[in-house]
Amino acid sequence: MKNITYIVSLCFALACTSCNRDKLYYATEKRGFIRLNINWEPSQLEPNGISAYVFDSESGNSVCKCLISNDPNTIDIPLYPGKFDIMVINNTEEELTAIDFVDIENLNTFKAVISANKEAKYANLSSQAEDHDSYLTECDILANALAKSIEIKPKDIYYYTGKPENGVHEINKTIEVSPERQTELIDIEVKVMNITAAAGAPRSHLTAMCEGINLGKTTKFGHNITHEFVLNNKRVDPDNYKLATITKTLVTFGPEKINNQCINNHQLVMYFILVNGETYTVSLDVKDLLETSHDGIQTVHKIRAEITLPETIGNGDGVFQPDIEEWEEVEAELPI
Repeated sequence: MKNITYIVSLCFALACTSCNRDKLYYATEKRGFIRLNINWEPSQLEPNGISAYVFDSESGNSVCKCLISNDPNTIDIPLYPGKFDIMVINNTEEELTAIDFVDIENLNTFKAVISANKEAKYANLSSQAEDHDSYLTECDILANALAKSIEIKPKDIYYYTGKPENGVHEINKTIEVSPERQTELIDIEVKVMNITAAAGAPRSHLTAMCEGINLGKTTKFGHNITHEFVLNNKRVDPDNYKLATITKTLVTFGPEKINNQCINNHQLVMYFILVNGETYTVSLDVKDLLETSHDGIQTVHKIRAEITLPETIGNGDGVFQPDIEEWEEVEAELPI
């Protein structure tokens, strides 16, 4: 009986001391998490959210679908071990209604292209638009940032000693990015003598603008976009009621330029309806008038011109036309 008791005690002691139980470890699908913190101050934007596109650094190929965050200031991206480039864009594709993203399968071909119409809204100006076959009233503001060569190593994968709750993950690396605007501004100011001859604001075209940008290479391309708008902001000269400045600011991808010189011909076409009911079309070659600068936020192209409207033209039927565009009056400061 003593021997049996001794053997049982020995077996119990061996069972308790001969092995150490390893803890159970959990991994989040063998992926590490990259957190991108986005600083919008340089672009002066307040987007509703962000979109992120992930590419393999070596091949440039896309590695997952577009990721979306409702928080415009941060996004967490799960990545398998490897080296990646991540493109961040303001808002979502659905919110950027005037821009399409094409050839997104590879970073080198990733393009943002204007969603333009084949038919002009202002058909009376079509013949003046140099046969350009795409028309756009206004472009969305586009800003992006590219974080390059972000590496996740197997040792970066975080393992939990207890099963984590759903949605819980450990951040392996935090990257700071500051998107910059890729769209540009066209700032138009036209001094008009005899402004009292105009019954309303002129419908206008600006031709030969770029159709998009290769975001991977940050190069603009194309020159077949005609922007349609109304030059409806009017500021009358306080010393001369017949003289006024009409203005408009457009968001575009800008003109093609080499060494700060435009390489395409650009026409600013204005279609005036006069107070006697007749029409008067002004077409200006503005290729050499586009002056380019940077205001600290974006590239700005200024167009400054002067025109004179005729006092009277013929014996028109009056100005009772429902499609005449109204002016937006801008108050002018009186000199003291």
